[in-house]
Amino acid sequence: MSFAAGRFPVPVREDMATALRRSWADIGRPGTWWTGPERVAIAALARAERIQRNEPPWSRDRREPSEPLPEKAVEAARKIGADPAHLDREWANGVIAEIGDSHYVELASVVVTTAAADAFCEAMGIDHEPFPEPEAGEPTRERPDGMGDIGAWVPVQVIDWKRANVARAMSLVPEGVRTFFRMVAAMYTGTASDFDRMVWDHRPLARPQVELLAARVSALNQCFY
Repeated sequence: MSFAAGRFPVPVREDMATALRRSWADIGRPGTWWTGPERVAIAALARAERIQRNEPPWSRDRREPSEPLPEKAVEAARKIGADPAHLDREWANGVIAEIGDSHYVELASVVVTTAAADAFCEAMGIDHEPFPEPEAGEPTRERPDGMGDIGAWVPVQVIDWKRANVARAMSLVPEGVRTFFRMVAAMYTGTASDFDRMVWDHRPLARPQVELLAARVSALNQCFY
């Protein structure tokens, strides 16, 4: 079982462990636009690059993906995984022109889910979780209704959006939102059930302290959101 309780050196809430396991298993399943093997290959590229993020890109050890991927998808997995401060719209437009906006958003969701899980392991002082065995099957290829242009790099949900705005960035692929924010909700708000409730009851840090810490960590991780 992924993220087995015996791996943790300190107690971990069961809802958090469950959220980690479910989101991690999602990486190996067929997604909306990528197959299970392709999603695991994307995650592996992002992890390998992130591990070497303190090295200049030209000196990193780069292996071929375990599954054939478009050249721009390989580039995107590596760049989002390790060099987010160097992303810009011109670059994103080039990637999207080759692989499509939906493929790009799902790829990003896999990369950020991998990074969050790996950062959790690093904070725990344990090895990164082995990738799940990829599952067979075809992507659903279902593009949601209600998408529009609000000046973002990709279309986002513009009709009846009632969730946290940060989740809107990946709303072109709803399953990607669920996979990532299930894990983040457990890590960040103290509940794996609802990110929007922002629950801080009975926690050692007040919400302003949590937000300050989160902002500092985001800055160190080159998050420009």
